Amino acid sequence: MARRLIAPYWDQQRRLANKKVRDLSSHSQELLDRIRLPAERVRNDDPCWVRTCYDPSSEDSWAQIQEYIDTKVGGPVTVYNDPALYNFGSNWEKIFLRAPQLLDNRCSFEEYEERVQEALEEAIEYDTTDSQRAEEEGYDPEEDENPWICFYSDYLFQLVIRYIYVVDKRTLASEGPDAGTVLIVWYDECGRAIRSYREKSMKAAEIANLGPSYLQDRAVWTQGEIGESYQWGAPLGPPYNENDREESG
Repeated sequence: MARRLIAPYWDQQRRLANKKVRDLSSHSQELLDRIRLPAERVRNDDPCWVRTCYDPSSEDSWAQIQEYIDTKVGGPVTVYNDPALYNFGSNWEKIFLRAPQLLDNRCSFEEYEERVQEALEEAIEYDTTDSQRAEEEGYDPEEDENPWICFYSDYLFQLVIRYIYVVDKRTLASEGPDAGTVLIVWYDECGRAIRSYREKSMKAAEIANLGPSYLQDRAVWTQGEIGESYQWGAPLGPPYNENDREESG
């Protein structure tokens, strides 16, 4: 049901895609400027970075990451960096309250659903046939863990609306295993994390030059951590059947 409710919104967004702020009355423009910054209103496909930690001790670390963004990203980029607006701590998802257009899909609702359903059906077939073959060769799902992540990797990838670079407290720490690493998060139509991966900040800036499809076979995706909602046994996770999309749609 939720997806059917979202469909008209997507259609409306496409119809309004060419509408500009300058088309609004001066009074409406003034109201909008007080509520949301221009970067929070523009719908674009630029790489988006959000800084969620503003501890005084983090400024030097942030300056280094900002330099990487400025020098390594070879095109337009959106950076959400304001302690009064984006001091989200570990709750990076709050960015969607400020910039809801980050949840906009690039394609039509019908195209998205068709692509996802096809990927789900292929994944289920892959899971069934390969799991049986693996067990015949001595593979034990209980001892060796279920390799479902491999079977459903493309399905999860097709669910992705966009991804975002999160610069959090762990990124900006002066020491620790995650110091200097940027959290790259792929999320679904409701802003739920599908997969995430921590990458060194300079490499993350370089990755921002690649299109989404180029990342599917790279470690940032294949070795990424599955989001809580999509883990095995979770509401949106496996085991799946071919009617799951229709039942949840």
